[in-house]
Amino acid sequence: MALDREIAGSESGRLHGAMARMRAFMAHHLLLLMFYRLLVITLGFLLLVAGLVMLVTPGPGWLFIFLGMGLWGTEFHWAHRLNTWGKAKVLNIWREITTQAEKRNQKKQNARWLKFGRQNHFCPTGEHYHEHP
Repeated sequence: MALDREIAGSESGRLHGAMARMRAFMAHHLLLLMFYRLLVITLGFLLLVAGLVMLVTPGPGWLFIFLGMGLWGTEFHWAHRLNTWGKAKVLNIWREITTQAEKRNQKKQNARWLKFGRQNHFCPTGEHYHEHP
């Protein structure tokens, strides 16, 4: 599915490589690392709070919640595990929704063909136009 490829690509993309290089650089500079962690914690908290507010007001609340948790996931192992669990649940729900939609579409298409009967549709082999003994 396209959503699976999108998530897999985002976890091994150029942004992750750049973040890993930046983290390696900051490991040698303690003050810079502490500033970075404070910035990540603050921005993650603000995104999370904004997402919670948007759940009851118009706006993409879940998106901001996942962004905040994803940002915290770069610093906290528990947030990374929670975000991974949430992504798996969202993917399962997405697969179920698309499967149900495909089944509904197939059922509608079958109903349309039944309405025309066996004689009125194209059959390349011609088997449907004869009665078998």
